[in-house]
Parts: sequence; C-alpha cells; structure tokens
Amino acid sequence: MSLSEIEYTNLAIVLETWDIARFGSKNFEDEFGMVALQRLFVLQPRAKKVFGYDKGEEEGHKHAQVHAKAFAGLFDSVFQMLGPDVDFIADILEQVGQRHKAMGVNPSFFPFMGQALIHSLEHFLGKELTEDQRNAWEEVFDAISNEITKHILS
Repeated sequence: MSLSEIEYTNLAIVLETWDIARFGSKNFEDEFGMVALQRLFVLQPRAKKVFGYDKGEEEGHKHAQVHAKAFAGLFDSVFQMLGPDVDFIADILEQVGQRHKAMGVNPSFFPFMGQALIHSLEHFLGKELTEDQRNAWEEVFDAISNEITKHILS
C-alpha cells in the first residue's frame, strides 16, 4: 500500500477518530505515545533496546518519554499533510525513515507499532474501534509505515 493508494473514505475515518481521541483528552500529546510504546514493549520486547533500555530502566524510560512526546506530534503532522500532494509527505517520511535507520529500528517492529497505535487510540477513545475504523487505520498506517521502512532498508 502506498500513500497515493489510501482511499479518501478511510483517510476521513482516520482523521475523525484521531480528532475525537486528541481533543477528548487534555494530556493527549503527553500520554498517547507513552501508552503506544508501553504496548509495543509488551508486543515486541526487543524494541526496548532501540530506546536504551539495555543501558538501564531509567535511561530507557527517559529516552522513551522524549520519543513518546514526538510520536503524537508526528502523526498529527502527517495527518494534516495527507492528501493529493503525496510527494511532500513522502519527503518528510523519507527523513523519518533515515532517522529510524540511524537509531537502529528494525522494520519488523512496524506491524507491532501499528497494533500499539490502535491500542493507544482505543485507550483514548474509551472503546474499541469498529471494523471499518480498524480497517481504515490499518490501511493508513500500512501506507505510512511502508514509506518509512522503504528508507530504513535503503
């Protein structure tokens, strides 16, 4: 799935659920990424090494907190830019991929991150996503993560 193949209806569903979760919590930017990362570490414990947990719990937590804060901001920015001009967002995601490559992120972690993202979203929505919402999120996340992992592997 590429960015240009995202169906408009699925993008609309993602943007709607994102805004409901984002504006429904006063601490969304501070907490969303940490909820997602905590879930990622349950689903794929090897991901903890990327965040420095191999150097100790305190060091890893400090690094994870910084990354977690940026996580919601990154998605917020990407969602605002998704649309007919995919070249611009592709350039941004190329830079994200290069940063992830430099950090030693394994592309195999991305499916787990997608699951963690949905978990965090459901946490902030206070309910499970419907099948249509889940499918929309999976499509959009797959397109975004495919673009990022393409540059991790290059």
